[in-house]
Amino acid sequence: MRILYDIFFLIFSLAYLPVLIFKRKAHKDFAERFGMLPDNITGLDRPVWIHGVSVGEAAVAVKISAEIKKRYPGIPVVISTTTRTGNDMAVKNGSGAVDGFFYFPLDLSGVVHRVVKTLSPRLFMVVETELWPNLLEELKSAGVPAVLANGRISDRSFSNYKKVKFIAERMLDNFALLCAQTRQDASRLVALGASADRVKITGNMKFDGAISDVPAGPLWPSVPGKTEKEEILVAGSTHFPEENSVIDAYVKLRKKRPGLKLVLAPRHIERTEAIGVYLSARGLEYERLSDLIEKSGSFGDVVIVDRIGYLKGIYALATVVFIGGSLAKKGGQNPIEPASYAKPVIFGPNMWNFRQVAALFIESGAAMTIREASELDTAVLKILEDDGLRKSMGKAALNVVMENAGAVVRTVDEAEKYLVQGHFNEGLKKG
Repeated sequence: MRILYDIFFLIFSLAYLPVLIFKRKAHKDFAERFGMLPDNITGLDRPVWIHGVSVGEAAVAVKISAEIKKRYPGIPVVISTTTRTGNDMAVKNGSGAVDGFFYFPLDLSGVVHRVVKTLSPRLFMVVETELWPNLLEELKSAGVPAVLANGRISDRSFSNYKKVKFIAERMLDNFALLCAQTRQDASRLVALGASADRVKITGNMKFDGAISDVPAGPLWPSVPGKTEKEEILVAGSTHFPEENSVIDAYVKLRKKRPGLKLVLAPRHIERTEAIGVYLSARGLEYERLSDLIEKSGSFGDVVIVDRIGYLKGIYALATVVFIGGSLAKKGGQNPIEPASYAKPVIFGPNMWNFRQVAALFIESGAAMTIREASELDTAVLKILEDDGLRKSMGKAALNVVMENAGAVVRTVDEAEKYLVQGHFNEGLKKG
């Protein structure tokens, strides 16, 4: 089975390599994909290895690492990511809480054998149900416990895994512990073959750490013309063609709210040029965030966020937030960060990647749902024109975040016995 999988994965990797090069995603760290780890990682003594695919999962990985370090300062922790944006985010936010960073290896048996042997991890934790057969088999063979953290099974994943349940069951059997976000996620893991006594419901870690001390307006300090009374619509983590819909809505809104400003934060910043073309076609002048940070001057009517890691601070400036990926049929993006600043949020009908979170927001009156793009300007205007509604939605959003925090602690509580069991516990003292 592993030989057939290796052959398939190798063929896929070779076929996809030109695409990576074309998209400029094959970079100097590509060697790490083949198990050649950085020197500062290879010398660590039995680290905890946490993997998060991209930005959201990497942020959760950093939170887990911080909690482990709080309890056991002597245990090294390393984080792997799949995407460059995830790696950038982890490096930026993991200072002091993480001992090393690297790119996730290709799931070829020889490659993962090399990585597991080199790292000799005491524990492997993967965020949000990314299952790699060869790695899980290698970890089990090496006696390394694997833990699923913040586990969720989307509708699409559940349907796909059911079609190959015999494979899913074998992969899930390699986990010592599976921590699910919700009761539904837990039941789906069991339905796919996970042992019920290994599945625990610990909650959604993305609620943890959402409350921060990032001040309102951290990006435009001392900018002439920027006042707290300005109305700002922030469209966060948008996908094509949502930016077009947001811009169309903004043009309509300006007729009734001429002072309204727009901040567009595309999910993929390489699309900045294309978004600029559409803004210009609609007669709108815009600025890039990178330029705005470097220069002094007034806050323009439209800003395109072309830098990673700034969106959370931008949410602090918002009057109303639109959640991207929810009109473009991408499954939505995370509404928790704007909620942590008590901001009312609007999203479209396609929030399946955050189904439970979106339901909590709707039930609590913290969010407004629109069915199609043409309804966006009406929804935004309704919130802008009703101070009471805006404040009540923001308050409800903040309450949702505060009431659902604590998943990181619960997860590490469950995984703690694997941190300190057996010979790994020699000389270890809890901090």
